[in-house]
Amino acid sequence: MNINLISDTVTKPTPGMLKAMMTAEVGDDVFKADPSVNALEKKVAEMFGKEAALYFPSGSMTNQTAIKLHTNPGDQLICDKYAHVYNYEGGGASFNSGVSCKLVDGHRGMMTAEQVEAAINPPDFYHSPLTSLVCIENTTNKGGGACWDFEELKKIKAVCEKHNLGYHLDGARLWNALVVKKNRPNSTENCSTLSASV
Repeated sequence: MNINLISDTVTKPTPGMLKAMMTAEVGDDVFKADPSVNALEKKVAEMFGKEAALYFPSGSMTNQTAIKLHTNPGDQLICDKYAHVYNYEGGGASFNSGVSCKLVDGHRGMMTAEQVEAAINPPDFYHSPLTSLVCIENTTNKGGGACWDFEELKKIKAVCEKHNLGYHLDGARLWNALVVKKNRPNSTENCSTLSASV
């Protein structure tokens, strides 16, 4: 078996995966009639303590929808300079939502709560865009698959609550981060062995 960690888009399914796809019960998810999608949404909502979850077919689609929901045209979001929402989504934040990105120079795609707070524009200074959203990515793609420290994520959440900002997780490799954190809870530096896909 050849393993290609450049991108999950070139990964070929195993015979077991193909069998699962071919024998899966299917339905129209628009009418909430697809049992696999329904089960996935229910499980994820329960895992994260949310009222509901919504399946999206791509991470970029999910990110762009979240940015649109959390912002208004002319607003600004804060993200690390390596963030997927800035580097790999074709200018979607500006095209789809009319927002700009304020880039933070973090470490391997991860910024601190202090850096986030310092990047917030003063709300009463009309010459700069209104900061309305903070976007993080776990694990970090351009940061080599680094996993965020959960305590730092909670500190960033507190900054967002203090300043009434939205808080979005690009969780394209979140499952990889959860596996690594379960096995190595204090690791922040290297989840890349499990998360090299784009």
